[in-house]
Order: sequence, then C-alpha cells, then structure tokens
Amino acid sequence: MADVFTSTTKTSYWSRLWNALKWIIGWFVLLWASIFLLWWNENNYVEQKAALDETKWLTVETTADAINPDLDWQVVYVSWKTSSPSEEALVDELFWVKTDDLKLIRNVEMYQWVEEQTSDTEDNLWWSQTTTTKYTYHKEWSSDEIDSSNFEHPQDHENPVWNFHSETYTKDPIMLGVYDITQTFGDRLDDTKSLNLSGQEIREQSGMIISDYNIYIWNDANKPEVWDMRIKFETLKPGTVSVVAEQHADSLRAHTTKNGRNISLISESDTSIDWLFDAAYSSNTMLTWLLRFVGIFGLWLWFSMIFSIFEALAKIIPFLWNLVWWAVGLVCLGLALIVWLTTIAIAWLVVRPVIWLSVLAVVIIVIVWMVTLKKRKWWAVKSDKDVEIIEA
Repeated sequence: MADVFTSTTKTSYWSRLWNALKWIIGWFVLLWASIFLLWWNENNYVEQKAALDETKWLTVETTADAINPDLDWQVVYVSWKTSSPSEEALVDELFWVKTDDLKLIRNVEMYQWVEEQTSDTEDNLWWSQTTTTKYTYHKEWSSDEIDSSNFEHPQDHENPVWNFHSETYTKDPIMLGVYDITQTFGDRLDDTKSLNLSGQEIREQSGMIISDYNIYIWNDANKPEVWDMRIKFETLKPGTVSVVAEQHADSLRAHTTKNGRNISLISESDTSIDWLFDAAYSSNTMLTWLLRFVGIFGLWLWFSMIFSIFEALAKIIPFLWNLVWWAVGLVCLGLALIVWLTTIAIAWLVVRPVIWLSVLAVVIIVIVWMVTLKKRKWWAVKSDKDVEIIEA
C-alpha cells in the first residue's frame, strides 16, 4: 500500500508578484537559446542532408568474402553475416552465465521506493495563494538506481545501494565477413534476444531463484521487498547486417564528408542502399521538425515569462484573471509564431538562399497576379457600367 503525505504552503500576493518579476530575469537566456536552437537546427538539416547526398553518390556496393584493395578509402555498401574469430566464450563475472554469441548483456532491476508528486493551487482572499502538495510513495521494479535522499520524506523510504549493476560483454573483434566493424558498429548492434538459463552452471547466492529466463534474489516471491532483485540476460547472435561505411584496409569506419560530418549507416537485416539512405534522410527530417517544435515552445515560454506579470496583477479580480490568462496565452502564441517564422526565414536565407529566393519569387508573382487580376476585374466592371449609361 502506498504511503501518502501532504504539505501546504502559502504565498502572499506580493511574493507572487515578485516571483513573476524574477521570471523576467531569465528571459534573455531563454530567448537567445531558442533562437540559436532554431538557427542551428536549419543549418544542421542542410549540412546533414548534404553529407548524406555526398556519401550516397560515393557509395560502391561490394562483397565481404575478400578485401578489394582498389576500394581502400572509398565508401562501400556491404550486406553480410556477422561473426567473430574469438573462440573464447563470453562469461558474466558475477553469475558465471556463458555464451558463444557476440554479446552477453546482464540487465538488473531492483524493487525500490518511488516518489510521485502532485500539487493543487487555490487563490485566497487578498490575492494570496495556497498550494497543497501530495507526495505518494510506492514500490516498483526499476532498472535505474533511484536516489531516495532527494525524496521529500526519505524516512522509512530509503533505497539501498546496489550491489551490482547491468553489464555488457562484447567479443572483439566482431566481423562482417572479412571486415572488422567493432569500432564503428559494435555498440550499435542491439538486436538482442533473451537467453534461456537452462543448463547454465550459475553461481548460487543466498535467496536466489532461477527460472528459464530470469534470476531472482528475494526472500518471498509472493511479497517482494525493497532491495529484491531480478536479473535477465540477453545475447546478440550472428546475423545479416547491412552497412555503409568507408573501407580502411580490413575495417569499416565512418566516412568524413567535405563538410566535416561523419556518416556510417547500419541495419540489422538484409536491406538495400536506398533503404539505408531513405531511413537516414527520414531521421534527419524528423529531428529537424522535433527541434522546430522545441524552439517554438521555448519562444512561447519566453513570452509567457514576460507577460506573467500581467497575470499576477489580474489576480486582484478573480473573474478578470481567466480572461487575462486566455488573452496572454493567445498573444504569446502569436508572438512566438512571428519570431519562429522570422528566425527560420532568416536562417533559410543564409543556409538555403536558392530555395528562399525561389519561394520569395513565387510569393511576389502570386501577389502581382492577384493585384493585376483585381485591377482587370475592376476596369471590366467600370466599362460595363459606362456602356449601360451610353445606351441609356
């Protein structure tokens, strides 16, 4: 059953007004950080796309059954099965779990206290404010070490220090045919599968229970307590991998483009060159749009900080505050959109001048066409009226 605590704090009107003023102090940092992020984002998109275009144009398809010295220092595409010449098994040093696969991963979870915090704020007479904060503590399995010293009520909710943690063991080298890909792609190979522990000569520990796929360390399986642990093992088996990288003798490494970007692409399946690059282009586009939304949110937050003083002043009249809250929100959003579009437009002028000028030319042509069409329509109406008057 969860433990619940509540605390109540009261903030005077003048304190709230002072807090709103303090928000303004940080507006410089937030404003320029948002603008810089938007500027950097547009430049990053163009630079990354140019790097991918260059790499794709240079890529040569080859096999991995023998080294072709003519392709040294060139970008190659290889789709082959992974392996390792190392005959020594990977061994977990704590539990003595073994495997001949390419990777052995120990995932550790602990049953720990978790703090959840919710707040409810009410406005009082004379414009003060009362905030009631509820702290809820419950236990759950987590692979992250939760520091209970940061809890609001750490007493009786202490999390113990972990005796052991997650660990990864990797064979060296990992080969793709005749190519060594350990340095460039070793950490990016993550298509792992759960390891069945049946038949493993596991080092026994107190309170240990072993199932097919998990090791449990607890006193009562029906009632887990804080510090109880469960451990799961995963392995990376040899399989077909497709990569784009630069050939360096018998190894594959990232290709450094003319603009200084390092490009290396991987898929843990038999995929084509086009698929690898399409995925890279899509990833670049998704990141660009994500950071655009982050940028506009930062600008909206900045304007909200500036105008928060008006919200604090409006608290004098409760019904007026609702109107001010909506009005300020809409104004902040509108101003954020203006700065957002202006920043992106200027960034495009610098990093994409051809596209920017093309769009500007189209806009000018449309405006001129609409103005011309409107004038022709006006003169046509005027001429018709003149004819009617003459005939009369």
